[in-house]
Amino acid sequence: MFISSIKTEPIPERVLSISQIVADRGPIDEKELESILIPSELNTAKTSYFNPIFETAKELELIGYNEDKKVVFIGKKDDIKSLTAFRLFCNSVVFKDSSSDFYKIISLFLEANNEWLNYGSVTTSAEVIRIINAETGISSNKLEKDVILGVRFWISFLGFGFFQEQTKLFLPNMYTALKDFMILGSLEKGKEYSVEEFLDGLHDGSSVALKNVGSSLTLNLAMSNALRLLHDNKEIELKKHLDSEKIWHLFPNEEHEFTSDVTHIIIKMAVK
Repeated sequence: MFISSIKTEPIPERVLSISQIVADRGPIDEKELESILIPSELNTAKTSYFNPIFETAKELELIGYNEDKKVVFIGKKDDIKSLTAFRLFCNSVVFKDSSSDFYKIISLFLEANNEWLNYGSVTTSAEVIRIINAETGISSNKLEKDVILGVRFWISFLGFGFFQEQTKLFLPNMYTALKDFMILGSLEKGKEYSVEEFLDGLHDGSSVALKNVGSSLTLNLAMSNALRLLHDNKEIELKKHLDSEKIWHLFPNEEHEFTSDVTHIIIKMAVK
C-alpha cells in the first residue's frame, strides 16, 4: 500500500483490526487469522481481501512471522490502542519514502489546492487521472479502478481533508494531520516561531504537504486552512511582524483576518 501497489481493500480500520487480532491472539496461524478476519461465506477467490490487508500490516511493521511461521505482533501496542493512536502512528511512518506512489499521489492532492474542485469527482475525473498518471506512470485504468479509491480512504483517515460523499469532491484541510505532525515534532507551548522555524519543527512526514515552500514562501490550501483553524480555535496564534525578514503567504482567503501574509506562529496550547 505504502511501498507496494495501492489497493482498495486495506482500508485503515481493517489494517488496525488485523493488527489488534494478532496482538491479542498471536502467535497465530495465518489461515486461522484469515478465518477470524473474514467470515468463511465471504472468503472466496473473487472476494477475499485478506492478503492486501495482511501485506499492509506487514509493511507498517506491525505484524510478521516468528521462527515457527506463525504470525506475531511486532509493533508497539500503544500504536494500535485506538483509531487515533493508529492514525498518529501511520502519519509518523507512511511518508518516509518520498519516491513512493502513495507519497506522490497525496502530495499531488495537496499541491492542487482548489483546482481539482473544477473537475468533479476525483475518482473518475479524466484530468485528475491524467495528472497522476504523468507523475507516477500508473495506468489510467488502474488509477480509476483501484488506486484513487484506495488513496481516498487513507487521505481522509490521515487527516488531510474531506470527501463529499455524493460528489467525491476533495476539500483540502489538513488540520488533523498538522496536529499530528506537531505532536510528533519538536515544537514547544508558549514559544513564538518564525513560520520557517515552525515548519522545521514539524515531523518529517509533513514534507508531503510542503513541496517547494522554501522557494515560494507560499503554503498550500490544505496547510493554510489548518493554520487558520488552529488560530481560530486559539490553539496557535498567527502573527504578522512588519519588520520580519521573511513574509510567508497563506492560500488567499479574503474572509479571514489573515487573508494571506503571516510571519510568526505562537503555540498557545499543548498539542493533543
